[in-house]
Amino acid sequence: MSRSSRSPSRAGRYALPILGIALVIGVLGALAFSMAYTPKQEASVPPAAPAPVPHFIDLSKPGEPRVVVIGPADTTLPGTSNGAGILMANLRAGHLPAGATTATVLSDANCAPDADGISHCLNDLNINGVIVTIQHHHAMAEVACLSPGEKVTIMTLEQYQQNL
Repeated sequence: MSRSSRSPSRAGRYALPILGIALVIGVLGALAFSMAYTPKQEASVPPAAPAPVPHFIDLSKPGEPRVVVIGPADTTLPGTSNGAGILMANLRAGHLPAGATTATVLSDANCAPDADGISHCLNDLNINGVIVTIQHHHAMAEVACLSPGEKVTIMTLEQYQQNL
């Protein structure tokens, strides 16, 4: 008996690796297809919302009225509002009535903080029937906004500086 000394044909030699590569490509394609068309699922328990920072004070709690120091529109104030109840603001519209000492907050707007985290809220105040607009400068994480309905003591920047 004689054996054949023929080597396998070229097509036979590459058939197995080509079949393996085709199989790998097919599996990867099917996996990609199934991932692309699988609907996203909602979490069974949504994450907890972050605790809100108090925007307004609680008007139902008795306490001393906060003091709003009001400077002219073009004046740099000696700082921003602080937790001790001294609130710094600039007059934006209207005129403060002479001798006025109290006001009622009517509105609060434009509270988004700047790049330094300071809010420059616009507030309308009713001062004995005269409406003025002020801009209250404060870090909302430390000092609440002026709250509509809140009664405040007001003083001019000049009065504040005389009392230092």
